[in-house]
Amino acid sequence: MKGPTTNQASDKNSNLDSQSITDRTLRGFFWTSTGTGIQVLLQVAVLAVLARLLTPSDFGLVAAASVVVQFSEIFAMFGMGQVVVQRPTLEVRHVRTGFTFSLLFGVLLAGFIWLLAPAIASSFRMNELTPVLRVMVLVFPFHGASTISGCLLLRELRFRCLVKISVVSYALGYGVVGVSLAFMNFGVWALVGGSLARSVLGCIILLLVQPHQKKPQIDRDALKELMYFGGGFTIYRIFNYFALEGDNLVVGRWLGTGALGLYSRAYHLMAMPAGLYGQVVDSVLFPVIAKMQNETERLATAYRRGVALTALLVLPASAITFVLSPEIIQVLLGSKWSGVIIPFQVLTLGMYFRTGYKVGGVLTLAKGAVYGS
Repeated sequence: MKGPTTNQASDKNSNLDSQSITDRTLRGFFWTSTGTGIQVLLQVAVLAVLARLLTPSDFGLVAAASVVVQFSEIFAMFGMGQVVVQRPTLEVRHVRTGFTFSLLFGVLLAGFIWLLAPAIASSFRMNELTPVLRVMVLVFPFHGASTISGCLLLRELRFRCLVKISVVSYALGYGVVGVSLAFMNFGVWALVGGSLARSVLGCIILLLVQPHQKKPQIDRDALKELMYFGGGFTIYRIFNYFALEGDNLVVGRWLGTGALGLYSRAYHLMAMPAGLYGQVVDSVLFPVIAKMQNETERLATAYRRGVALTALLVLPASAITFVLSPEIIQVLLGSKWSGVIIPFQVLTLGMYFRTGYKVGGVLTLAKGAVYGS
């Protein structure tokens, strides 16, 4: 009788675990979606104000700098945060090694890009890009310092806390600092200041909310374990980056800041809802799937439901946005941005493709299959 009793207890615990994960996943979707909705409204409000105070060239300069910053961020953390979420077993040595590596590499990368800024600006044919880029790379040390804290919250499925931090840092960073600088006629520096303020505030809040061991340590075995997954994740992000940002490189290099400013606003408006939906998928499904990465049937069900939900939400939104594009641009950006309308309409046709791959990508990463399927 002992055998069956033990098995029954094991099944009961498994069911409870399944119910717990399902409940926390649904709550995660609720809080992350709510936070995403609030952030979309904030972004729309901030963009509507800044578009009337700044010029397309201002946005073009920051878009060019963002191309470099976003590409550099791929290497800045080397996937250390994602390893913290994905690893079935996490020890203090992993946390300390990941924190030390992320912070150190963030500082070194910021210095490296700072030195290369004139050459990068020359390659873009934008001499005025140098000072902008040199300030924007200051975000790397702050990202490095806060990466492990944010991913520990994600590992523990504390979605509500992460949502609050994201909304507050954006509201204070762009909504207060960025808009205030724009009203004081700081031009492009309003966008730069808003970006930097958001990163600094987010870093401070994350470190306060999720403390962890910060004593510097580079454990060779732990680093090897972290970098195996981190290396594959970084390679994945490199290809993904060029797929998503290659167009900005082309427009900025050959058409100039004005054209890049118009194109980047069209792309930003198209990608904003798609990107934030993808952020919800990444933030919620990645840690959840990582916890059941060896349960094939549950993973298959999660994948099918995720793909169906993506199509159900994004395809109607794409059609509606295409039809209402002139009105959306007029209301959000104003009459001087009429050149955005046609690029925006073309880009809205690809909204599903911009989001449809997310579920499969999350599933692959959560299983740790970064070097193959």
